[in-house]
Amino acid sequence: MSTPARFAAVVCLFLPMSVGADSCAAAPQSAGEPQAEERRSADVTRIDRSIQLADNPPMQVRAWLPPEPPVGDANEFEIREGFRLVDSLDELRAALREDGGRIRLKPGVYRPETPERRAEFERVRRDGRRDSTRKQGILHLSGSENYLDLRGVTIEFPFSVQGELNKRPHVSSCWLISGRNNTLEGGDFRDVGDRDYPDYFMAENQFEVLADGVTFRDCTFVTKGSIPYGYSDYYGKGGPNFGRLNKHGVVGLGAVRNSRIVGCRFYNGSFGHCLHFHGADGVLVEDCYLTGALRPTADILRETVGRAVDYDYHIMFRGRTPIPGDQMIPLTEDAIRTYNDDKNIVVRNTVVERHRGGLQLLCEGDVLVENVTIRECGDFGFDLSGGKEGRVVMRNCFGDLAYNPLFNLSRGRAPDGGFFELTLIDPADDVRPTPRTSLGTICGDACTFVLHDRTTRESAPETNVLLCGGRKPLRKSTISNYGRTQLVLKKNVEDCTIITAGEVVDEGQRNRVIRIEPMTTPTPAASAAPGQPAADDLP
Repeated sequence: MSTPARFAAVVCLFLPMSVGADSCAAAPQSAGEPQAEERRSADVTRIDRSIQLADNPPMQVRAWLPPEPPVGDANEFEIREGFRLVDSLDELRAALREDGGRIRLKPGVYRPETPERRAEFERVRRDGRRDSTRKQGILHLSGSENYLDLRGVTIEFPFSVQGELNKRPHVSSCWLISGRNNTLEGGDFRDVGDRDYPDYFMAENQFEVLADGVTFRDCTFVTKGSIPYGYSDYYGKGGPNFGRLNKHGVVGLGAVRNSRIVGCRFYNGSFGHCLHFHGADGVLVEDCYLTGALRPTADILRETVGRAVDYDYHIMFRGRTPIPGDQMIPLTEDAIRTYNDDKNIVVRNTVVERHRGGLQLLCEGDVLVENVTIRECGDFGFDLSGGKEGRVVMRNCFGDLAYNPLFNLSRGRAPDGGFFELTLIDPADDVRPTPRTSLGTICGDACTFVLHDRTTRESAPETNVLLCGGRKPLRKSTISNYGRTQLVLKKNVEDCTIITAGEVVDEGQRNRVIRIEPMTTPTPAASAAPGQPAADDLP
């Protein structure tokens, strides 16, 4: 079936597209984020047969290519005092079963040809009970108290080898870690597309962590391969599914404690979460860079074969509707995602871009998000909740008005006593707003919201809008809006104080509105906004 004629004009609006333009936004840069000269845009002129059908036009993906694998000198490299040199996969696999090792893997490229056998080991369930489980990986770090120096090392996970793993749900990952207190430093981990789409099977994750005290430091993760790919969740994400579903995430944490992910880079080219936590207590994500991929929906309408054609260019998940021609959708799932019973989560000095959800941290304990920038979110940027017992502090964070809403606080339990500070920054020069572009939706009880504006280009008035209340109420809260954002207070916004330089549409009750002049950058007065916690008050 050819592209419906009624969408032709919209297709022309998006294509061809400049996928690599830099943002001029004045947001802080994460230590893990590449410099501008290091960025390379995805090639949208050729077909990558590992992620799309060859009979379709080249997929127009808005993404950054990962850096080239490190080229370590196999003859001259550092071996730290007390470390043992390992120079083969067989030796590495043996070392991963031992405790207390200091392992230096010789720089180079390693490609396992076979997976490990399924292993049985102890697991801590979400309710704290311990039992045993059987899982399988291509590599398995079962020893404890190990330090793996992987600087200059690339470990590849071919599609063909992942296809030899057990295909039952929640069983297989490329690398299992069941040993406690292990550190992996400097490794470069990559999926290799040696099979054509969709004739392969992908492991559920590149890494699955099932033990306390695991640290990833200065590592690079590159994923690709999932089925289907190119449609977001249009055809399912776990049930109901419309056709085969084979998701592939990056790093999953089970019910573990004291996990650290520091200085790492993630290039997520799969339909799956980048980081996802299942009952974790105490996670630090710091100085990291997590980048995904977006696609204009108009490009889907150019396809001549595949899932969209099979369903007559309709979205099937959550009800059959025509694929719109004017939106930008994510090809990944969330950058950082929790599953309700996680707590004590800290994300600091980190940049997230082009994922479905930026931070979806719906926890049952404290959440701290500090100095985090979200650019070009694929569905929403910040979705944060501390549940019944925890508190959210979102401090000195940044986001752009690109394609989709920045806030969506209505999915989990409404925050109570939270603090949210966001500075608007310019999107990239080639970004054009969609019908979904806005600041999104906030809600909560006794919360403080502070909005700054560092943009240098004027936003379209219909996009610079923040919806307050609506699905869930906003009560006894303070909003300090130092920019020109329009605030729309729905009927369930009550007893709030609104300090604003922008317009207010007040449909609520007993709200006090105080008008001020716009301030383009944060000032000492703004930094001392009512309700802002001091450094020693942070969780």
